[in-house]
Amino acid sequence: MNNFGTIVSHTLSSKIRTKSFVISTVFMMILIIGLTNITTIVDLFTGDDDSPTEVAVVDESEDAGIIAQGLTAPNESEDETTFVLMDGQSLDNVIQEAEEGTYEGVVHLTGSTEDLQASFYGDSTNTAMEVEQQIQRLKEGVLTSELDINEEQLAAVYQPISFEQLSLEEGETVESEEESAASYFTVFAITYIIFFIVILFSTMIATEVATEKSSRVMELLVSSVNPVVQMFGKLTGIALSGVVNLVTLLVAFVIGMTIAGNNVTDFLSSDFIDLTLIGYGLLCVVLGYFIFGGVAAMLGALVSRTEEVNQSVQPLIFLALIGFFIVSFGQNAPDSTFVNVASYIPFFTPQLLILRVGAGSIAPVEIAILIAIMVVSAIIINVLAARIYKGGVLMYGKLSFKKNIKQALAMSKKEK
Repeated sequence: MNNFGTIVSHTLSSKIRTKSFVISTVFMMILIIGLTNITTIVDLFTGDDDSPTEVAVVDESEDAGIIAQGLTAPNESEDETTFVLMDGQSLDNVIQEAEEGTYEGVVHLTGSTEDLQASFYGDSTNTAMEVEQQIQRLKEGVLTSELDINEEQLAAVYQPISFEQLSLEEGETVESEEESAASYFTVFAITYIIFFIVILFSTMIATEVATEKSSRVMELLVSSVNPVVQMFGKLTGIALSGVVNLVTLLVAFVIGMTIAGNNVTDFLSSDFIDLTLIGYGLLCVVLGYFIFGGVAAMLGALVSRTEEVNQSVQPLIFLALIGFFIVSFGQNAPDSTFVNVASYIPFFTPQLLILRVGAGSIAPVEIAILIAIMVVSAIIINVLAARIYKGGVLMYGKLSFKKNIKQALAMSKKEK
């Protein structure tokens, strides 16, 4: 046990002290803080201020310019766009003034109130949308007043209907739009994290083992520490370095939210975050790590040079890619037979379990079965990997999966 703790601490310290780890962690922290304050940063560089936007109005419409008068009437709101009526000026001259920066844009009104045509000259899409909405509201107000419709009748016309979506199965509930969006976002984020962990940490584990073998350090370690203890010590140490990295990113997120003036507690309790799904996600990340990590340690023990690491971990990367693609295409049909069957394959279970839980297309009993599959698979894979690792760390030669695995198992039996 003492040797296990020594290997864990050595692996952890060697990882978090590297320049690449420190630089990448600092970069990700800065990126997260920047993304949580992206609006403030954009406003800072665009030079936006709180002064209202001025838009020129060229009125060539009929009906005595009722709409133009409504647009240019005094407005108590300081945030909305203000309109300036350009009497006696041609459209070309006003557009030229806007090009010189006098106005944000130009509105050209033609036609009658019933058949009003409005053209906006300007580059700001947000301003154009706001102008369109204001003109539409004014037109509706003018036409309803001509029809002698009072405010109560007008409110009744625009009163939204009471609409409710119910499940075909009795007692079942249907996710709201906000809950569906939260599930979609969380599923995508967690499956991407699992995919990222598989690629990054699998390569890291295999490289760690292969480096020690190529430098002949492994021969010294085997004489003093059991190879199985070495393997699990490295797996645990690298996992803890990932936890350290995650904690620093969470700290950066909290700092970024605080700078932006947002309450982290309110954000976590909002409908956009599904904490239950995140809980399942953390469980899948841990079990998925030990499923893929055990195989990675075994593959690292089979290679003799660090140059062969990328070749050896390619099967794991392909499996992770397949799982990620199944999730990407399966989000449109999470209850399909293909997705259900694929979720029982241990290498795809971590990602597809999250997909099915997020879509609400899985029963609690099936969730328990899939979690049990991951636990049993992690145990079996790591027991087998430990046996191969025990014999593989002392093997040198050309990489051949089938031949090396047989030889490693044979050497492991002899050392018993």
